[in-house]
Formats: sequence, C-alpha cells, structure tokens
Amino acid sequence: MKHVRPLNKKAQNFEKQLTGQPPAADPKESVSAMQGANLGCSLVFDPGWETDATGGVTGLCQPVEADLYGCSDDCWWPAQVPDQITNFPDWADKCAAAERDWKNLDLLNPNKP
Repeated sequence: MKHVRPLNKKAQNFEKQLTGQPPAADPKESVSAMQGANLGCSLVFDPGWETDATGGVTGLCQPVEADLYGCSDDCWWPAQVPDQITNFPDWADKCAAAERDWKNLDLLNPNKP
C-alpha cells in the first residue's frame, strides 16, 4: 500500500517494524509498564481488593469501589479505572450494607430502555 504513509511517530515506528528496521528510541516518550519489576503483568499478585481500607466490605457498595482495587496498577489501562462520573447515579441506593444487601444491587444494562 504505497499510497498510505505514516503521519505520526507511532505510525512511523510501526512501519519500520514491518520493514525490519528497529524504531528509534526516544527516552522522553517511551512508556514502560512495570519497569521496576522483573515480572510480567500475568504474574502480578494483588490481594486485598476483596475488602475496603478498614478490612470490611461495606465501602465496596459504592460506584468507585465497585470494581477491583487493583485496577490502578500498571497492568491496567487508564480507561478501566472507575471514577465518580456515572450515568446511573442511583444504582446502589437499595444497598445500605454490602454484607446484607448485595442482592439488591441493580444490574445496569444501557441497551434496555
């Protein structure tokens, strides 16, 4: 495909990889997850996400804590980190305590009217 040309550095590096040339290393722009560890992402052991900061599960019934605590590690994409913005603000209103009321959590289905 000679009529397509790379427009940015990432595309230029990708084209060089396809042709067998090593890409130019730019230390300012290089991103390396888990750079201080000799482990890959599949070997990360992250216990403790099952409970909140006090060792209980009460705080897990809120939108921020509804996902794994480990989602802020280097092996997760930033888009997977939950935040306070939600389209369903009252999804956990019927859940006063996660230990007792976990069955009352609403399941969110954005495709349903």
